[in-house]
Amino acid sequence: MFLLDFFTTIGMDEQPVNYLFGPYHLVYFLIFLISFIFLYKWIRKQEIKKQDLFINIALILILVLKYVVEIIFIYEYYFVEPAYSSYPHPFLDVNTFISFQLCGVMNIFLPITIWFDIKPLKPFVYLTSILGGLAVVLYPVTVLYGDPFQITLPMIRSSVVHFFLVLIPIILINREDIVLTKKDGISITIGLLSVATWAMFGNLFIDTQANNMYLMKNPFFGGPIGGLNVLPDGFHVILLAVLVTLGYVLVYNIAKQFQKKSV
Repeated sequence: MFLLDFFTTIGMDEQPVNYLFGPYHLVYFLIFLISFIFLYKWIRKQEIKKQDLFINIALILILVLKYVVEIIFIYEYYFVEPAYSSYPHPFLDVNTFISFQLCGVMNIFLPITIWFDIKPLKPFVYLTSILGGLAVVLYPVTVLYGDPFQITLPMIRSSVVHFFLVLIPIILINREDIVLTKKDGISITIGLLSVATWAMFGNLFIDTQANNMYLMKNPFFGGPIGGLNVLPDGFHVILLAVLVTLGYVLVYNIAKQFQKKSV
């Protein structure tokens, strides 16, 4: 029964914010933090070839997990009635191949940017990947849901992928793959506006019930976070823009701490 439930979307629509700031959230945060410290320190001690191997395996795992879980979504759409959650979709769906969510876009852009060494994209992709990964640690609705003792592959995908979205760019920043400067703010702004436009295209023309990048509905409405839980839809975008800007400033300063001091 456990294995059958493991390969499902059971619970993905249940209790999306009930675990926020609770004991399970704390356990997830500590696992993330301890794993990051251990792997970061370990990888720094390895020679460049082993570091490259580790990075490539992590990037491949990001893509494999993305599309394996898409297979689950597609299978449930055609063969499970009623559906376990609202996530299943047909094969001929844009979500099968790409995403309108920020982290979903980074799942694809991070490997492409690294493997093809697309330097103009690196500041935006690296910092956005870190921001997206940390956002899920702080607001883990794609990791903690349903029965806390019912582990599913979509949970594993989200936790592993968002972990690597933080770890891999920081490793590369420490290796001086890029040198972060304040001038990167221009390319980051252009990149973010481009992704937001892509998300709105998905919201308005592809799936009118979607809330990609939380641009249509306030995800915190009625939740436990005071102030955010009362903002009406639409007005929340103003606060969202402020929070994202502050998030990039925070991530920029965090990433700079891993940049070698000689830079």
